[in-house]
Amino acid sequence: MQKTAHYRRASHFDGQSMFLQAAINSCQDNYKSHGFPVFKVKNDLDCIVAKHKTDAGCDFLHLVTYERGAGAAVIETITNTSVTEQPAPNTKEFIQSQVFILCSGDNVLWTTHSNALRDSAVAVLINELIKSFGGFVKRPMYVFEANLDEKMFRRLMDEGIQEIDLAVGGYKDTLDYLRSGGKMEEAGLFSVLKSALSKKISKKKRQAASKISARVVLRPGRDWADPKVKELMAEMASNVLNEMDDGFIIVTKNGLRVTHDSLKVKDDFHVDGNKRVVDVNQIHTKLLESFAKLEGMGVFEN
Repeated sequence: MQKTAHYRRASHFDGQSMFLQAAINSCQDNYKSHGFPVFKVKNDLDCIVAKHKTDAGCDFLHLVTYERGAGAAVIETITNTSVTEQPAPNTKEFIQSQVFILCSGDNVLWTTHSNALRDSAVAVLINELIKSFGGFVKRPMYVFEANLDEKMFRRLMDEGIQEIDLAVGGYKDTLDYLRSGGKMEEAGLFSVLKSALSKKISKKKRQAASKISARVVLRPGRDWADPKVKELMAEMASNVLNEMDDGFIIVTKNGLRVTHDSLKVKDDFHVDGNKRVVDVNQIHTKLLESFAKLEGMGVFEN
């Protein structure tokens, strides 16, 4: 099954100043000598540290959030290493989400299973882990940031654009533009939309059209690696960045995702598993591979 490794930069904002990895690593000194460490996330939710390992200069965490009171059932589930297809036991319903985190310095990669989590939710889990087991007098706290250096993301765009997704405005606005004799009515998208005007548009249809957002997605096709195609797509992406304030998404071939307010990097990989169970060791290995790949691209800050 396909998984996505998401990258963020951890930014320290309170408490003792240190790299996130150092704060996470210190938690190992305060785990119980036996059993799984457990900490409170919120009133009805707990989290088990199913795995915490320091390897290849990184700390790897497998965190499982679950309904309070269902600890025994969750432990039974996460200790089952089978990845073959099987009926889901009733105990599965207690697990809310699983997060696999790889951290080096202040660089964080993670992927999820069971349910997806936003980066802010992953940061909350890490901060609560440090609060519970870090042993700090002034515990450090962190937020995740998605921004990269401008020179970096423009270089990554030059290496190949996967798609440029544009919001061209409300569908009703587009129809009104065409009805008023716009000069682009014979262009591909506008030619298609113009066909909708062959008959008189009723008031109800016009009201419905006001609730539809039209989009244009530009993709380079099979010849994306052609130098001229790459140059043109990169130029178009730069123009979008310079001239549009909102409503666009640029995705590069190397996993960079650019919107008007953030620059996010991801890397897709495959592991054995299904919707119920997944191979934790494979995820650890794949996250290490993704880390090495992104490090080679120059994405990480030192």
